[in-house]
Amino acid sequence: MNVGQQGPAAPRIAVLAGTPQLVHAARALGVDTVFVHDAAQPAPPVAAEADTALAVDLADTDATHAALAPLHAERPFARVLSLTERGLLPTAAVAERLGLPGNSLHTVGLLQDKQRMREILNARGIGPVHTAAPRGAAELAAFCRTTGGPVILKPAAGTSSQAVFRVAGPKDAEDVWRAFEAAGGTQPIAEEYLDGPEISVESFSYDGKHTVLAVTDKLVGASFVETGHTQPSALPAPVLVEVAALVHAFLDAVGLTEGPAHTEVKVTGKGPRILESHNRIGGDKIRELLRRAYGLDVVALTAGCPLGLLRPPADPPVARRGAAIRFLTPPPGTVRSIALPDTEGTSAEIRLDVAVGDLVRPVRSSQDRAGHVITDGRDAADAARVCEELAGRVRIETSG
Repeated sequence: MNVGQQGPAAPRIAVLAGTPQLVHAARALGVDTVFVHDAAQPAPPVAAEADTALAVDLADTDATHAALAPLHAERPFARVLSLTERGLLPTAAVAERLGLPGNSLHTVGLLQDKQRMREILNARGIGPVHTAAPRGAAELAAFCRTTGGPVILKPAAGTSSQAVFRVAGPKDAEDVWRAFEAAGGTQPIAEEYLDGPEISVESFSYDGKHTVLAVTDKLVGASFVETGHTQPSALPAPVLVEVAALVHAFLDAVGLTEGPAHTEVKVTGKGPRILESHNRIGGDKIRELLRRAYGLDVVALTAGCPLGLLRPPADPPVARRGAAIRFLTPPPGTVRSIALPDTEGTSAEIRLDVAVGDLVRPVRSSQDRAGHVITDGRDAADAARVCEELAGRVRIETSG
């Protein structure tokens, strides 16, 4: 290089409503980051760590585009990225306006609308499931009679297992409809109840090709809120092959082309069936389970693979260990005392989301859980055993 000559500029991305990990991963790869956060909220600490920070109304696509367009004209972005649910649609919308590659707004919209997603799958014969969009209790009862069994009522765009109810039969439709509305449910979708183990599938896509990274066994409570995860899955290999084939077909059907996806699946007597999916890493510390069990940093892959800085996984990885998380769900009431087991010298992590004096609510959504225990082990069974033993020694006493 001649004296005074500068090398090529570092690649640049915009991160919308992003997690701190995405900014950290991009910067570790030498990528300049423009962090866009919601103007209605205080700037998160990670804003100070980005190369540039902008406060924008993220619900206003025109405003977000107007803030980023001059920066893009001055020095083009390689991608607009997000790993948070609320940032996915704005990211796709702004990327399309800027003419940048990535998952289309159509695809991201499908993943956030369970009714449209199901209609496409049913039309293509990909794990068909009876579904309807009832407009009231009477239509919900009619759907129950059509299916001849229990059904699930949930919001078409819901997350965190909020406002999800099982309807045992037509006579329960009125009560469940009232409970759905009281829980803040909107855009109701009803589907036949799918019996069998629930799992989630983490995948990574690059140039339209999908790789299954891990299948997670899930524990689900009475209100359909997840109470634990374990990796790798203990399901038989032929079932896992069938699950992977379903997820590949599903991701092709919705048009996902790049980045992580978190797809929830029920393994029924008729075969696996898609419940829902998101073009992001799974929540509930699944990112940490992937790191512990497989040695994978999916956040780094999200930032680095589209820019050619990291090689995308071409084959499903082999688990090196097992990893598990169990969520803490003490009885509802005011927290009187907390006692934790000693984890010094172990790989375990205990996190509490409540303190003495806080109110523990009945578990109706993921936000109602009181914390978690996460650990790893020689294999999945060992990790689950250690995790459950530790969780059982966490004492959160409550009083009504």
